[in-house]
Amino acid sequence: MSGPSHFLLEGIDRVGKDTLIRGIQARLGYHQVFHYQKPLRLDFYAAVSEAEAPYRYQEASFRTMFQVLCGVPSAKIICNRSHLGESIYAPLYRGYSGEYVFDLEHEFNVHRLSHVRIVLLVEDLTASRHFVDDGQSLGGADDADKRQNHQDLFRRALDTSSFRDKRIVCVTDQATGKFRSSESILDEVLK
Repeated sequence: MSGPSHFLLEGIDRVGKDTLIRGIQARLGYHQVFHYQKPLRLDFYAAVSEAEAPYRYQEASFRTMFQVLCGVPSAKIICNRSHLGESIYAPLYRGYSGEYVFDLEHEFNVHRLSHVRIVLLVEDLTASRHFVDDGQSLGGADDADKRQNHQDLFRRALDTSSFRDKRIVCVTDQATGKFRSSESILDEVLK
Protein backbone atom coordinates (compact mmCIF):
# COMPACT_ATOMS: atom_id res chain seq x y z
CA MET A 1 0.00 0.00 0.00
CA SER A 2 1.34 3.41 -0.84
CA GLY A 3 0.44 6.16 1.56
CA PRO A 4 -0.15 5.89 5.29
CA SER A 5 -0.89 2.69 7.16
CA HIS A 6 -1.86 4.50 10.38
CA PHE A 7 -4.62 7.11 10.65
CA LEU A 8 -5.36 9.40 13.59
CA LEU A 9 -8.88 10.81 13.20
CA GLU A 10 -9.82 13.91 15.13
CA GLY A 11 -12.69 16.36 15.26
CA ILE A 12 -15.61 17.53 17.32
CA ASP A 13 -18.53 15.21 18.02
CA ARG A 14 -20.63 14.02 15.10
CA VAL A 15 -18.43 14.95 12.16
CA GLY A 16 -18.33 11.40 10.79
CA LYS A 17 -15.28 9.73 12.33
CA ASP A 18 -17.02 6.35 12.67
CA THR A 19 -18.32 6.54 9.09
CA LEU A 20 -14.83 7.39 7.87
CA ILE A 21 -13.37 4.43 9.77
CA ARG A 22 -15.83 2.07 8.08
CA GLY A 23 -14.89 3.61 4.73
CA ILE A 24 -11.14 3.22 5.29
CA GLN A 25 -11.62 -0.41 6.27
CA ALA A 26 -13.94 -1.08 3.30
CA ARG A 27 -11.43 0.41 0.88
CA LEU A 28 -8.09 -0.61 2.46
CA GLY A 29 -8.97 -3.72 4.46
CA TYR A 30 -8.56 -4.57 8.11
CA HIS A 31 -7.19 -1.91 10.43
CA GLN A 32 -6.99 -2.24 14.21
CA VAL A 33 -9.17 0.53 15.66
CA PHE A 34 -8.36 2.21 18.95
CA HIS A 35 -11.17 4.38 20.30
CA TYR A 36 -10.05 7.01 22.77
CA GLN A 37 -12.58 8.47 25.15
CA LYS A 38 -12.62 10.37 28.39
CA PRO A 39 -10.50 8.83 31.16
CA LEU A 40 -11.89 5.95 33.18
CA ARG A 41 -11.81 5.99 36.97
CA LEU A 42 -9.65 3.02 37.85
CA ASP A 43 -8.68 1.62 41.24
CA PHE A 44 -5.10 1.53 39.96
CA TYR A 45 -4.96 5.34 40.31
CA ALA A 46 -6.55 5.45 43.78
CA ALA A 47 -3.21 6.36 45.37
CA VAL A 48 -3.04 9.68 43.51
CA SER A 49 -5.33 12.64 43.96
CA GLU A 50 -8.69 12.65 42.23
CA ALA A 51 -7.45 15.58 40.15
CA GLU A 52 -4.29 13.73 39.07
CA ALA A 53 -5.92 10.35 38.28
CA PRO A 54 -7.39 11.36 34.89
CA TYR A 55 -4.05 12.84 33.83
CA ARG A 56 -2.20 9.65 34.77
CA TYR A 57 -4.73 7.54 32.85
CA GLN A 58 -4.62 9.72 29.75
CA GLU A 59 -0.84 10.08 29.74
CA ALA A 60 -0.47 6.28 29.90
CA SER A 61 -3.00 5.80 27.11
CA PHE A 62 -1.31 8.26 24.75
CA ARG A 63 2.18 7.00 25.60
CA THR A 64 0.95 3.55 24.58
CA MET A 65 -0.52 4.99 21.37
CA PHE A 66 2.83 6.53 20.43
CA GLN A 67 4.61 3.24 21.18
CA VAL A 68 2.20 1.45 18.83
CA LEU A 69 2.59 4.12 16.12
CA CYS A 70 6.37 3.84 16.31
CA GLY A 71 6.27 0.05 16.28
CA VAL A 72 5.60 -1.72 13.00
CA PRO A 73 4.96 0.76 10.17
CA SER A 74 3.25 -1.88 8.01
CA ALA A 75 0.64 -2.63 10.68
CA LYS A 76 -2.73 -1.04 9.93
CA ILE A 77 -3.94 1.22 12.72
CA ILE A 78 -6.80 3.73 13.08
CA CYS A 79 -7.23 5.87 16.18
CA ASN A 80 -10.75 7.19 16.61
CA ARG A 81 -9.73 10.33 18.41
CA SER A 82 -6.22 10.67 19.69
CA HIS A 83 -3.98 13.02 21.61
CA LEU A 84 -5.11 16.30 20.00
CA GLY A 85 -8.45 16.05 21.78
CA GLU A 86 -6.62 15.70 25.07
CA SER A 87 -4.87 19.03 24.47
CA ILE A 88 -8.33 20.62 24.14
CA TYR A 89 -10.56 18.77 26.59
CA ALA A 90 -8.08 18.35 29.48
CA PRO A 91 -8.02 22.07 30.37
CA LEU A 92 -11.72 22.56 29.57
CA TYR A 93 -13.17 19.59 31.44
CA ARG A 94 -10.51 17.85 33.52
CA GLY A 95 -8.67 20.72 35.18
CA TYR A 96 -5.15 20.19 33.90
CA SER A 97 -3.11 21.21 30.87
CA GLY A 98 -3.12 18.85 27.92
CA GLU A 99 0.02 20.37 26.41
CA TYR A 100 2.03 17.35 27.56
CA VAL A 101 0.80 15.49 24.45
CA PHE A 102 3.05 17.67 22.30
CA ASP A 103 5.97 16.76 24.58
CA LEU A 104 5.10 13.12 23.90
CA GLU A 105 5.16 13.85 20.17
CA HIS A 106 8.71 15.18 20.55
CA GLU A 107 9.75 12.32 22.81
CA PHE A 108 8.63 9.81 20.18
CA ASN A 109 9.98 11.84 17.21
CA VAL A 110 6.65 11.73 15.38
CA HIS A 111 7.98 14.09 12.73
CA ARG A 112 9.81 11.04 11.36
CA LEU A 113 6.68 8.89 11.02
CA SER A 114 5.84 9.04 7.33
CA HIS A 115 3.36 6.15 7.69
CA VAL A 116 1.00 8.14 9.95
CA ARG A 117 -1.66 10.55 8.66
CA ILE A 118 -3.54 12.74 11.10
CA VAL A 119 -6.93 13.86 9.80
CA LEU A 120 -9.02 16.62 11.33
CA LEU A 121 -12.65 16.44 10.22
CA VAL A 122 -14.32 19.83 10.43
CA GLU A 123 -17.69 21.21 9.51
CA ASP A 124 -18.60 24.60 8.15
CA LEU A 125 -20.68 25.71 11.09
CA THR A 126 -22.10 28.67 9.16
CA ALA A 127 -23.58 26.35 6.51
CA SER A 128 -24.06 23.12 8.47
CA ARG A 129 -27.60 21.82 8.83
CA HIS A 130 -26.86 18.32 10.09
CA PHE A 131 -26.08 18.82 13.77
CA VAL A 132 -28.90 18.51 16.26
CA ASP A 133 -27.85 18.82 19.89
CA ASP A 134 -29.22 15.95 21.97
CA GLY A 135 -27.96 17.40 25.27
CA GLN A 136 -25.73 14.34 25.82
CA SER A 137 -22.63 15.41 23.91
CA LEU A 138 -19.50 16.61 25.62
CA GLY A 139 -20.41 19.81 27.42
CA GLY A 140 -24.13 19.06 27.83
CA ALA A 141 -27.07 20.95 26.40
CA ASP A 142 -25.05 24.06 25.56
CA ASP A 143 -22.55 22.06 23.48
CA ALA A 144 -23.92 23.41 20.19
CA ASP A 145 -22.70 26.87 21.23
CA LYS A 146 -19.22 25.49 21.96
CA ARG A 147 -18.72 23.62 18.68
CA GLN A 148 -17.00 26.50 16.87
CA ASN A 149 -14.67 27.16 19.79
CA HIS A 150 -13.75 23.48 20.08
CA GLN A 151 -13.22 23.21 16.34
CA ASP A 152 -10.93 26.26 16.41
CA LEU A 153 -8.97 24.66 19.24
CA PHE A 154 -8.60 21.47 17.19
CA ARG A 155 -7.23 23.50 14.28
CA ARG A 156 -4.66 25.13 16.59
CA ALA A 157 -3.71 21.76 18.04
CA LEU A 158 -3.22 20.34 14.54
CA ASP A 159 -1.01 23.33 13.68
CA THR A 160 1.03 22.68 16.83
CA SER A 161 1.41 18.97 16.12
CA SER A 162 4.72 17.86 14.65
CA PHE A 163 3.28 15.02 12.59
CA ARG A 164 4.28 15.51 8.94
CA ASP A 165 1.17 14.23 7.18
CA LYS A 166 -1.74 16.37 8.38
CA ARG A 167 -5.07 16.97 6.66
CA ILE A 168 -8.10 19.09 7.37
CA VAL A 169 -11.22 17.76 5.63
CA CYS A 170 -14.50 19.69 5.69
CA VAL A 171 -17.48 17.32 5.86
CA THR A 172 -20.11 19.94 5.00
CA ASP A 173 -21.60 20.18 1.52
CA GLN A 174 -21.60 23.93 0.87
CA ALA A 175 -24.68 23.81 -1.37
CA THR A 176 -26.96 21.88 1.00
CA GLY A 177 -25.44 22.28 4.46
CA LYS A 178 -25.68 18.49 4.85
CA PHE A 179 -22.84 16.01 5.02
CA ARG A 180 -20.83 15.53 1.86
CA SER A 181 -21.01 12.00 0.53
CA SER A 182 -18.97 9.59 2.59
CA GLU A 183 -17.17 8.52 -0.61
CA SER A 184 -16.01 12.07 -1.39
CA ILE A 185 -14.76 12.53 2.18
CA LEU A 186 -12.96 9.19 2.03
CA ASP A 187 -11.40 10.07 -1.33
CA GLU A 188 -10.04 13.31 0.13
CA VAL A 189 -8.66 11.58 3.22
CA LEU A 190 -6.90 8.90 1.18
CA LYS A 191 -5.50 10.99 -1.70
